Amino acid sequence: MERFATISHGLLESYDRLSERAERVEGELAVANAELARRVAELDAILEALPTGVVVRDCLGAVTRVNAAALEIAGTPAGGDTAQLTRLFAGLPQDAAEPVRVELERPDGAVRALRTRTAAIQVRQGDGAGSVQILDDQTELEQLGRRAATSEKMAAVGTLAAGIAHEIRNPLNAIKGFAALLGRGVADNEKHARWAELAVSGCEEAEAIVAGLLSYAEPSQLELETVDASELVADALARCTVPADASVETFVDAPPFAGDRIKLRQALRNLIDNALSVQTTSARVRVTARVEAGELALRVADAGAGVEPSLRDRVLEPFYTTRAEGTGLGLALTHTVAQLHGGRLEIEDACAEYGGAEFVLRFPLRVSHETR
Repeated sequence: MERFATISHGLLESYDRLSERAERVEGELAVANAELARRVAELDAILEALPTGVVVRDCLGAVTRVNAAALEIAGTPAGGDTAQLTRLFAGLPQDAAEPVRVELERPDGAVRALRTRTAAIQVRQGDGAGSVQILDDQTELEQLGRRAATSEKMAAVGTLAAGIAHEIRNPLNAIKGFAALLGRGVADNEKHARWAELAVSGCEEAEAIVAGLLSYAEPSQLELETVDASELVADALARCTVPADASVETFVDAPPFAGDRIKLRQALRNLIDNALSVQTTSARVRVTARVEAGELALRVADAGAGVEPSLRDRVLEPFYTTRAEGTGLGLALTHTVAQLHGGRLEIEDACAEYGGAEFVLRFPLRVSHETR
């Protein structure tokens, strides 16, 4: 009995020691788990705070994790289906160790320009557990680069155009003057008089082109005054030749503002003329003036064929036109007027009701409290 009691006592002591050790291990495990959870939360926060997109894939190529920047680039909401994300990112190269440029088409049809690279995830030596891909959105940067290149080209063209215009103006005036004199001398000959009249008319058309070249190449300073948006739209429209079968809608919701009334009227007239010219019959045009995010937006929408995204920068270049009778200066001049006002000329898709293009001349709104 004494030996049994000794063994029992020893077992109880061992049990107590094991219990204490188990409690100590459980406490250490709880501390370790809490530290692990803290580090995971910290890594999650870092991942979500990164301005570049991060896409994590498993060893089969399925997307298992994306951060907020990647969702924004893809144009998809948070908490989306991982299978959908896998399909969306499937077209991106998954083995590019060095940065490469790719394009990603979003569900809404917009295309984003990206620089991407991929790195393999190694858990143990030789064991792959998937990959992590970095997405750097270059869309806005590329757009700025294209605009800068276009501005440089347009400035060079403007300088050349100014030189040509000055050289043409003097001989053109001489031709016009002699043609007018010739017309007086052959007034009794109807055919010859008509020829002289056509020569003078042709010179006047050439003078208008030269004036447009000089206006583009040597834009004058702004003459700021208080501009009433309703009057601006009405004046521009009154100077346009609107076909009898055309429909023009106007909508104005903007306060009086400071701007160059003459230049803005000409710019808006150019946009309206352009909208009418791209439609052969029963033209439909909508002219809108309203405030958008602190800017005045002069919008002209048409029901034409629209403008392909790849051509939207080019149509603002001088001399570019798709019409045989066009000079290619109207939109370039309008773009210059927008820049003089600290703004820009943009091309968008018109709403479904019109289906064509919508040109938007926008610039910072300077509200004028003067009365005229």
